[in-house]
Amino acid sequence: PLLANDMHLLMSLPSIWYENHLVCKESVGGGSRNLTGITFPGIPGIVSGHNGSVAWGWTAGFADNQDLFIERLRRGDDADGKVQYQFQGQWLDAQLIEEEIKVKGGEPVIEEVIVTHHGPIINSLAPDLAGEDPLALRWTSHEPDSILEALMEITHARNCIEFREGLRSWSAPNLNVVYADTGGNIAYSYPGKIPIRAAGDGSVPVPGWTGEHEWTGYIPFEELPHQYNPPHGYVASANNRVMGDDYPYEVGREFVSGDRYRRIVELIEARETIDIDYIKRMQFDQVSPTARAMAPYLGQLAVEDPELAAVVEIMRQWDGTLTVDSPAAAVYQVFVRRMHDLLLQDKLDELAGHYRGKGPTPLLQAGSIFGEKAWAWLRELMEEPDSHWFDLGQGEGRDDVMRLALRAAVDFLTAELGPQIDDWAWGKLHTLTYAHMLGSVKPLDKLFNRGPFPMGGDASTIWATGISRLDLSCEDTTGPPFRFIADLGDLRNSWGILVPGQSGQPGSKHYDDQVQAWFEGGYHPMLYDREDVEREAEDSLRLVPEQDD
Repeated sequence: PLLANDMHLLMSLPSIWYENHLVCKESVGGGSRNLTGITFPGIPGIVSGHNGSVAWGWTAGFADNQDLFIERLRRGDDADGKVQYQFQGQWLDAQLIEEEIKVKGGEPVIEEVIVTHHGPIINSLAPDLAGEDPLALRWTSHEPDSILEALMEITHARNCIEFREGLRSWSAPNLNVVYADTGGNIAYSYPGKIPIRAAGDGSVPVPGWTGEHEWTGYIPFEELPHQYNPPHGYVASANNRVMGDDYPYEVGREFVSGDRYRRIVELIEARETIDIDYIKRMQFDQVSPTARAMAPYLGQLAVEDPELAAVVEIMRQWDGTLTVDSPAAAVYQVFVRRMHDLLLQDKLDELAGHYRGKGPTPLLQAGSIFGEKAWAWLRELMEEPDSHWFDLGQGEGRDDVMRLALRAAVDFLTAELGPQIDDWAWGKLHTLTYAHMLGSVKPLDKLFNRGPFPMGGDASTIWATGISRLDLSCEDTTGPPFRFIADLGDLRNSWGILVPGQSGQPGSKHYDDQVQAWFEGGYHPMLYDREDVEREAEDSLRLVPEQDD
């Protein structure tokens, strides 16, 4: 088998991941480990990679493992200020936690946290959205977990069956994991605790005092989605919904669109045989199925304005590939955002921004899953030219609104990039800056940050480079800091890219030496055999324990 993985996170400097080859003896049992892949501070072993027998990689699963409960609270008049909450006709004592936040040069700030059996009251995180009713967050991540135990188990696995068994104790977050072994087996699992609710589906806040919406347990491990050596010969996952409509449990509704999954399957099924080079090209593929579906609507639009007619013509010829130098890609990206403006702003008012992708809190301002929904919704809406959504108040239809949105898009691109269509490269609007925390202060940005770099693709392409669905000027980019491909037939033929580099020290040549490789497909070998490592070693450090007298 061949296994490919890239996990999408906020692109930063240094990278969240650290590439690591770990060889060690067990302190208990006398066993040993030989692992290579990536990890991050605080996690023993590796998160994604291979152990010589099994290779594995993850993507976010997006299961709904959080519920909001509306609580009834009361505070006593006595000196200790006891807080109680109502549950099934009784008043129970809430837990009070005083978090001390130390402030340099000032007095500490005391944050009082009220915790019911459902979880902490979280209104202060989003006061504009939460309102006055106390909202308690129940979340599987607040419960005792055994993630580290599961990580230790899977790194011991000798085959896919043992690997799946190691996932049994995985609690949160819910993830998709693809894995393969040197025996020729491939598998997919969806580990994590997903609640079973007595009532409701967890999509809206529910009364916490009645007991009617309590969690009654979790989906049994054996009944979580799983595949083992499927007859079609491959498994694929890209944050999409993996269970069918006949799945007996409520898992959630807020999955990423199936664009990347569809494109992966399309490319796999296009070839009888697949090799490492083909998978490398797949990981850099910039075709968006949604863009490909939307392009014909623009390419067939009837317009009288010669300026718009020229744009319509380039859209007619476009195949939905979001290359860095593509004017059609830039037109498409701006056009969709202008369509959302026209169709949603008056109808949804202050909720329009949130539906289009504005985050619910200041910390999450850059984006939310709703942005994915808005783009998928528009794609489907385009098939209904007389939908009431296109009526802006004067009986408009789809093509009327499209002409308005295209005009606005052309005006924007002309103002930003000039009057020549050839200058409207998508990469001029879609850029990536690797931002260091210290680089947020000028002039330290010149020392610590790298970029901006023009880039192609978007969140719907296998080359996943997601930015705000709402605001093109937002600088936060979500993408794959680490890509890797493992050849289970010959693990010496395994490859990776870690961007921007392995080191977090600006003075190191490895601080940013993989940036060009990340854009151009310059994979490096994931060395594993001792002789290969020693032959290629640039430096080494040997630590010898001090001997007792």
